[in-house]
Amino acid sequence: MARIFGIGNKKGSGGSVPGGGKGATNSETDSETLSAMSDLNKRLKTRNIKAKLVLGRNHLFIRGTYADSDGIKKERKIPTRLTADINNLVSAEARILTLTEYVNKNGFIPDQLMWDAPKLEIKGSSKGTTVSEAIKVFEIDYWKDKDRTKLPKQQTWKGILGHFNKLPQDSVLNMGVLIDEIKQSEPESDKRRKLCQYYKRLAVVNGLSNVELIDDYVGRYKAKQRVNIDPAKLIELVEMVRGNEKWGWLTASAFCFGTRSGETFSLIPDLDSGTATSVCIPKGKKSMYIKYPIALTKELAIKWELDNIQREYTFDLNDYDPTRTKYLGNQWLRYLKPRAKELGIPFLELTDIRHNWGIRSIHAGIDPRVASKSLGHSINTHYEIYNSTYEQIDSINASRKLNN
Repeated sequence: MARIFGIGNKKGSGGSVPGGGKGATNSETDSETLSAMSDLNKRLKTRNIKAKLVLGRNHLFIRGTYADSDGIKKERKIPTRLTADINNLVSAEARILTLTEYVNKNGFIPDQLMWDAPKLEIKGSSKGTTVSEAIKVFEIDYWKDKDRTKLPKQQTWKGILGHFNKLPQDSVLNMGVLIDEIKQSEPESDKRRKLCQYYKRLAVVNGLSNVELIDDYVGRYKAKQRVNIDPAKLIELVEMVRGNEKWGWLTASAFCFGTRSGETFSLIPDLDSGTATSVCIPKGKKSMYIKYPIALTKELAIKWELDNIQREYTFDLNDYDPTRTKYLGNQWLRYLKPRAKELGIPFLELTDIRHNWGIRSIHAGIDPRVASKSLGHSINTHYEIYNSTYEQIDSINASRKLNN
């Protein structure tokens, strides 16, 4: 392949700048930029990305060993087309990530660099930046103050990236592209709300104008009120599946203790006290912690022998595996759904079993503060979810006072 990048591919020697080689100079590059480049290269090494950002004639280059489309593999200095300015380092890092992703997928560098391809300038766009490159810029900004080793953070990023991947990756990023994708989602839905939230952040990070246009599409999402399942039906379901070594104990425990499906894999019952210990996996960005769910009821926990733990996987605060937990949760639900239908429960989610515990706790007269701690959410969330049940109980109690 000819010298497609407009520079020689000879290996340089020496140099006093980060990864520098022959022809590199730092005479016009300030120490702050050089220090930031050094930090950038350390981040790349930590992520096992075999590339460096280096200087050459006051411009930024990517240095690494790559094969071209002819199969010739050697060390190359690839131009980013960016000057050695600290304000260009985020774009440079994004181009390194984009190139690395391409090489990992195809095995060689492209004949024409992504940032060299001609792009149509559109008003309100991010200066010809493709969606793919804009996502890389967002990724750098997203992780700059976060710990990549934290599993909850990884899961959050995976969810955000899933929304971004719906966009046309080779298109120039502009408000029209973002809004067109938002319009494909159901109005007033949680998905629409999340798309607006993440796409607006993508637009802001990449310097788009008129980002407030997205606000017109957010709508007013309101979580759907869950329909309470007859507790007798759920007890019948537990009785049906209790003998199953894989899912029986989990189902009975979720009904008795009201844990989230994932939390149930960590549950350790104490039948003497009628409580249990489990890891709490709260929604959002909150950290996991240990909570102490209450058995509702202790008699059922004893009857179903919940001290005889039967499950193929468990975890604690230090070794939670969100991917495996979600996978097993989906398997668990697939096992339960057809059996629930046999008993006249047409639409069952594992969350319904937990929700049923919340309803029963109210009818049992458990203090809302205690119930909310057992479930692992705030008292405000508790009242928001179970408001209709509390109103029903209040009406019943008021009626009894009037008619006695």
